[in-house]
Amino acid sequence: MNTLSRRTFLQRFGVALVGALWQPGMPNDWDTETPLVARIRTDLESAFAGFNMGLELRRVNALDNEEFRIQINAYARYPVASCFKAWVALYYYYFTPPEAWQDAQGSALYSAIVFSGNTATGEVLADVAGRVLGQRNSIEKFNDFLLQKVGMANGLHTWKWEGSPTVGFSDPRYAPSETRQVYMGDKGFAVDNIFTTADLAHGYDVLVRGPVFAQFDRMRNALVAADKLLAIRAPDYQSPIERASSGAYMGKDGILPLGDLPLGRVVNDAGVMTIGENRYIIAFMSAGESETVALNLLTEVMQQIAFYEANVGS
Repeated sequence: MNTLSRRTFLQRFGVALVGALWQPGMPNDWDTETPLVARIRTDLESAFAGFNMGLELRRVNALDNEEFRIQINAYARYPVASCFKAWVALYYYYFTPPEAWQDAQGSALYSAIVFSGNTATGEVLADVAGRVLGQRNSIEKFNDFLLQKVGMANGLHTWKWEGSPTVGFSDPRYAPSETRQVYMGDKGFAVDNIFTTADLAHGYDVLVRGPVFAQFDRMRNALVAADKLLAIRAPDYQSPIERASSGAYMGKDGILPLGDLPLGRVVNDAGVMTIGENRYIIAFMSAGESETVALNLLTEVMQQIAFYEANVGS
């Protein structure tokens, strides 16, 4: 285990959070993949083969060290659906004075995060944008936060749900183009809002380890509040990861039914599962695959996590 893991973390995140922006290829907390992790990675690569799905799986231990990272199609782009809303919560808490926080049930923020309300999400984005300096629109300001404060590589192009105050605004940096599409085989599809599992996993790493390493109370308090809200589960609803597991979970899924996009059904889920003092960051995205296939693959991920827990240290 690398004893410089805290410094590595500091290198990884946005300047306002804890340090310089992390880029792919920078060192991880762990030096080499262990035989146990190599076996799990090989099994997961075999299970995911032939499906249009991406996965990133990380384990963060009780010392806040990342023990391993497994990536499968981690930099392929998929429709993000509602998964991005996890960082709408952080955005709100960061730019809203604590004495003005409105996050109880019935608030727009609670509706956006716990019940995944699309119009409420637009209301939060517009509300926060009014407190962010500059002339950029509400979509661009949120994306600037993702890029500069969280360290993500992707952002929203639009959020045009009927009734949302963000209708009519867009960010040309993330517009569909010949180089920015979702691919199924050799065919590309123009989709407004696309991310990667690497992005989602990185964002949850900020949410998980950020409160420990954040240099400023403003960000630390925002992270703690966002984590607390994300841990509230909607009654009578389970996300795909929750359906495939039984561990404590915080996160945000994103589902688009068949017919919403020409590339087919979208089943995404990303978040953090806690087992004892250890946390597993799981980011799963798919396009054009059935819910049954997605749940089967997520069940395989959970079985591999159980296998690691049963054998680590033995």
